[in-house]
Amino acid sequence: MTHAPVSRIRVALAMLGLVGATLGAPAIARANAPISAIEQSAWPSMKKKVKLANGITLAFVELGNPQGPPLLLLHGYTDSSRTWSLVAPYLGKYRLLMPDQRGHGASDSPECCYSQTQYAHDAKLFLDAMGVERAHVVGHSMGSMVAIAMAAEYPGRVNSIGLIGSTALAPVKRGDWLYDSIDGLKWPLDRSVQFLRDWHPANQPTPVDPVFAEAVRAEYMTIPRHVWRGVMRELAAVPVGRHAADIKVPVLILSGGKDPIFTPEHHASLVKTFPTAEAHVFPELGHNPNWERPADIAARIAEFLERKAAPAEVASR
Repeated sequence: MTHAPVSRIRVALAMLGLVGATLGAPAIARANAPISAIEQSAWPSMKKKVKLANGITLAFVELGNPQGPPLLLLHGYTDSSRTWSLVAPYLGKYRLLMPDQRGHGASDSPECCYSQTQYAHDAKLFLDAMGVERAHVVGHSMGSMVAIAMAAEYPGRVNSIGLIGSTALAPVKRGDWLYDSIDGLKWPLDRSVQFLRDWHPANQPTPVDPVFAEAVRAEYMTIPRHVWRGVMRELAAVPVGRHAADIKVPVLILSGGKDPIFTPEHHASLVKTFPTAEAHVFPELGHNPNWERPADIAARIAEFLERKAAPAEVASR
């Protein structure tokens, strides 16, 4: 959840799908159908809403090829579907489904509940509502934990999972900097509080689009107290990889070598938990590699999905 400013020219090229060609990104990224440039100011107007069978209404953005393999993208804690706006232009061959998960963005924020099991059930119901039987699922941070839970609980709905900035250990414990900082927040939120200054999306090891970073911050400043606390309390002392034995689909693991939240031991825990997974560490990146190097992250995802495509997808091509 942290960043630093970036070249506007590079960002503009990225959104036009040209960085792959000009900066030497892997060929697979360039091979994907392009999505038009995405202005951060336009993201809210791109959202639609759908009511799930459990009564929750989720906002979502759908991009890419409507006939392509469905790819469900799940954002992290205090983020929204916007977190994928930098990656989406490189994944245009897929039907990209990017919901604001409950309590985040423009989706409902019910009083209860915010466990990973609940989020996974929402994701399953979202696929139901979108008429999708099976999907590849890629999640960042909290979203990766939802992807793990979804693959374990609803194996018939998931073709593969991608885990970005993730862990198989308990992601937070009482007494941790993150838990105690959030537990001590007061409302209305004051952006001058040190924790919120540290949480700013611009605080990354490498530069991130400043317009994007400010938009992300503006969104999380509006998240209700019960959501901030509810998610954290449900994550506390709960090992994310506890049901890994139930997961039979291919797994991709992408980590930042300078991630201050999920340090190298967390990456190691994932590799141990998913011994057949494809794993890659970006040494210079932090907790949000999909914000820092969206073209490279998209290329890794696309190349993985191309090789791990479900037989039904291959047959339909």
